[in-house]
Amino acid sequence: MSNKILKTVVSLFTVLLVSSITYAQKYKTHAVKEGESLASISKTYNVAIEDILVYNKEIKKGQSLTVNTILIVPLDKKKAVVTTALPQEETIAQEEPIRFINHKTSRKETLYRLAKDYNVKEEDIKKYNTILYSSQLKKGMELKIPVYRKVNLTGLPSTEVAVTTKPDSFTTYKVKRRETLYGIAKQFNISQDQIKQYNKSLYASGVKKGMELRIPHYLEVIEEEVVIATYTVKAKETRWSIANKFGITIDSLLLLNPELPKATDYLAEGQRLQIPERNINVRDSLAQNTTPNTPSFFMYTIPAKMTFYSLEKAYGVSENTIKELNPPVVVRGLQEGMQIKIPTLKKQLEESKGAVNAENFIFYVVRQGQGELALSRDLGVTFTELKTYNPALEDGIKVGMVLKLPKYKSEDFTIKNSLILPKINLLDSINVAYRPKVMVLLPFRTDILNVNDTSATKIGIERRTDTNLSLGLYSGMQLALEYIKAKGLSVDVQTYDTQSTKSVAVIREILARENLNEYSAIMGPLDSRSIQEVAKKASFYNVPVIAPYVSEEQLGFKNVFYAMPSDNRLREKMLEYVSKAYTDENIIVIADAENKKTSDLILAKYPNAKVVTLIDNLTIHIDKLERLVSKTRENWVFLETSNIALSKHASSVLNSFNTKETVVRMFTTNLNKAFDRDEVDNMVLSNLNFTYPSIHREVSDNEFVKLYTTKFGASPDKYATRGFDIMLDVLLKLAYKNDMFETSKIVGETEYMANKFNYTNNRNAGYTNTAVYIMQYNDMNIAEVNPPIQE
Repeated sequence: MSNKILKTVVSLFTVLLVSSITYAQKYKTHAVKEGESLASISKTYNVAIEDILVYNKEIKKGQSLTVNTILIVPLDKKKAVVTTALPQEETIAQEEPIRFINHKTSRKETLYRLAKDYNVKEEDIKKYNTILYSSQLKKGMELKIPVYRKVNLTGLPSTEVAVTTKPDSFTTYKVKRRETLYGIAKQFNISQDQIKQYNKSLYASGVKKGMELRIPHYLEVIEEEVVIATYTVKAKETRWSIANKFGITIDSLLLLNPELPKATDYLAEGQRLQIPERNINVRDSLAQNTTPNTPSFFMYTIPAKMTFYSLEKAYGVSENTIKELNPPVVVRGLQEGMQIKIPTLKKQLEESKGAVNAENFIFYVVRQGQGELALSRDLGVTFTELKTYNPALEDGIKVGMVLKLPKYKSEDFTIKNSLILPKINLLDSINVAYRPKVMVLLPFRTDILNVNDTSATKIGIERRTDTNLSLGLYSGMQLALEYIKAKGLSVDVQTYDTQSTKSVAVIREILARENLNEYSAIMGPLDSRSIQEVAKKASFYNVPVIAPYVSEEQLGFKNVFYAMPSDNRLREKMLEYVSKAYTDENIIVIADAENKKTSDLILAKYPNAKVVTLIDNLTIHIDKLERLVSKTRENWVFLETSNIALSKHASSVLNSFNTKETVVRMFTTNLNKAFDRDEVDNMVLSNLNFTYPSIHREVSDNEFVKLYTTKFGASPDKYATRGFDIMLDVLLKLAYKNDMFETSKIVGETEYMANKFNYTNNRNAGYTNTAVYIMQYNDMNIAEVNPPIQE
């Protein structure tokens, strides 16, 4: 450990003991002395008492201070004052409910959580359940949850006047003496903000006599009453398929059915939903009237290097069908510039009228600004073809409408829960108006390390795996915070030492004194027991918990993001890679007794695979192996073990068979200590093109390595790189929507220095990272490999 990184570590420990980190906010920590009060401290730093209280939630105004209490004092007085002086949200009179939902309370539910789930206020629930004014919420209570209609969403007929985003015209208005912005806004029946939007000077100063203003005029939307009907969910239907079926948006569906959970897209067969009756009638009309007019084919211009295989993959039609519709193709073949007829699968459309579900289709939500050209480009189909699957497009493209495409086109997109995810560049989508607050919980073990003794601290760190791992992760996280700060995003980070992983007492203390409702996410801790404790408490406030090194196989909580792909996922990805690369290779399996299940999985996939029996579950019978090795085909050998002795022995034996005439490659579905680079000869692994699944890859970004080395005086290890990647991923997602749950629905795979993330909602078991690398040794290097494209 270099002196520079050791100094950084010691200073880090000092900070951890007394404070937390707030990026893009100047502050100072103050240890309360005897006789000091909030009033005297505010005078010392020339900061208002209210501003100090903003950053010290556990202290109440007028409370006497305990000696040695650590206070955070904001030095950026102007900013702190603005923070405390924000106007309160204006109260809007609520209309009477249009209906009620019956809800039976479950264990540990809170009134706050119910109100958030149903998008109402706590007072609204109490109003119609008066027992809650005198009693606490209990398990088994039958509550009436009010549903209000005063929300406007695209795609849903509304009883309110919707405000369009762009005015249809402007009026020039000259300000008179003593007029106010409030009075002018009221005169033109618009808001003050709408006037400011087109008169930017009003953001800095008020209106003055003689000032000429541009007053926007908005079209009024005619009020229309909604008649609600009940729809019963069929097997394999999703929110997207139902929205497409009835021509409404997902937001509209959630508005009408607030009981639908926001954390998952799952729908149960037989579930009853509220749908606008008008949309049901429109759907029935489409089903009856559009099919006869649906064209049976569309014209397609052949591009360069197009093949029948590619056409079949893109449009689901066989070579014979294309030749039947296009006789010239039989004689001349496919030629660049040739126009041919492609069938629109009219019959498939007719058959699928009553089965618009995730088994037959994938779905896409139209975004703001997308027209015919943009949709055709983004979805890779002509607009004519798109209309054959979505007749509602005849009435025009609407933001939020759900379009469907045949399931066979899935390979062309990133799909999550049957939804085509838009390509989103998170770095270009940072909203600096958000200010995420993140808690970091790691076992630094400052309770047993003497930070005043540098040599003792160094020895202690080197001996402790938990401290080493935590410092590695946190050093990377610091670099990510500096990177995101440079992008203009302010982040409030509170870091705590969870100390021993054998007890959760410290974690309970931390969570008890923190207001979790203020947090956007919690990073850590590292072990299953601690994650469980944090997830349980955070779930009451719907706060996401990111587990850096725990997989969903170990525990399941619906608010946990498991950044570590499970062993099963790694195994699946490896077998998927082999399946795509496989042609006619000779598959051989070497597995010890502890890995029989994995051996059985491989044999189920490759029934003709050969199994090598082991002597004493430790060594290979070389003569028997020789009889199994093919001299005419490549030999692909799976080695499944966690025993270092067997791994070294087997790889050495396989390497002895690997010659110019006999090709042997080695694979495993589970990289573990048995394949450690310090134990197994790297030359042997390279000769065998050893291939394995991994949660990370080698760092190739020299700029990142240089920045880390400059800051910490040493090269980043895999923990530091992972800390950087996990923190950056979370912050970018929070900077996009400030909601990890919502962002995970619409953002697909993300990749950074050496780690990638693709979170899939596993219903009530949390969010699983399904992103895995396939790595391979080659010429003494390790690099990521991808399966060959199958033609």
